[in-house]
Parts: sequence; structure tokens; C-alpha cells
Amino acid sequence: METIMSARCRLLLAVSLLGVASVALAQDLPENMPKRKPGLWEMQSTGMGGQPQVMKLCLDESTDRDMYKMGAQMSGHVCSKFNVSVQGSTVVSEAVCRVDGPSGPINLTTHSETRFDGNTSYQTQGHMTYDPPVMGRSEMAMNSSGRWVGECPAGQKPGDMVMPNGTTMNIKDMQRH
Repeated sequence: METIMSARCRLLLAVSLLGVASVALAQDLPENMPKRKPGLWEMQSTGMGGQPQVMKLCLDESTDRDMYKMGAQMSGHVCSKFNVSVQGSTVVSEAVCRVDGPSGPINLTTHSETRFDGNTSYQTQGHMTYDPPVMGRSEMAMNSSGRWVGECPAGQKPGDMVMPNGTTMNIKDMQRH
């Protein structure tokens, strides 16, 4: 049972991160992309009918930029289409991607709108469709939000992300592997 839950959590996390970070997956980012304030960010996402997933990320300007670059590299490998536009304080993205799932390739189509409130918070509403269905679902609404909560705690460095289960990983380290 733990293996099934672990696989489900990994898949949910991967799908959630794709949805939450969909803005960062553009190959050519608009010059006027909103920037997030350096410090500790709390990000919450909901989808697939489960409990909200909360992650914390220690962010600086370099890490924010590197996350966009990492997303651009990922999108070039898995997305046949990715459009991003900035309309005032709203970033609209649409993508068609092919990702590996537990039972084979999954065609994923997404549309999301992220509204920034200055550089200290954002709200994202998105919709994803899957072909073939994932865990019995062919579509999912995804809502996420992020808010700046203060300075990064002592001992955390930019790129450190605390996952919902308490595990910490560093996004910058992931880029090196």
C-alpha cells in the first residue's frame, strides 16, 4: 500500500509541479515576466480531489531566473507547443506536452492564468486534460497560490524546497544532475 501511495504522491507532485510551474515552462519568456520577491515563499496547490499540498521555497533572483531556465529545458523535451503571454499582471500559458506516466506516455494539454499581486503573491487557475486518463481521470482543475512569507530561515539556501512530506531538496542541485 505504501508503494501505491508513494507512486500516487510522486505522480500527483509531478503533475502539480507542472501545473504550478507551468509559467516557468516557456521556451521564450516574455521580457515583462513578473518577478517574485526574494525570500521564503509558501506555495499551495490543489487538484485531483486530494488535500492541498503545501511547499516552501527559499528564493533569490538568481534561483527565480534559473527555475525559468530549467523549465525551458524541460519544455523543449516534452512539449510540442508552449505559448506564454503577459497581459498586465496576468500570465497566460497554454501547452501540449507528452510526459511519461506509470503505464506509458501521457498527452497533457494545459491552460493556466496566473495573476500576480505585486511581487509578493500570485494565484493560478488552470485546467489540464490527460490522454490516456491518469488515475481514472481525463481532466483536472488545478488551483495554486504562492505568497512571500519573509526571509529564508537560518540554514536554508536559495533553491531549498521543503516538500509536503517535510523532505528538503535543492532545485539548483537538480539542475546539475
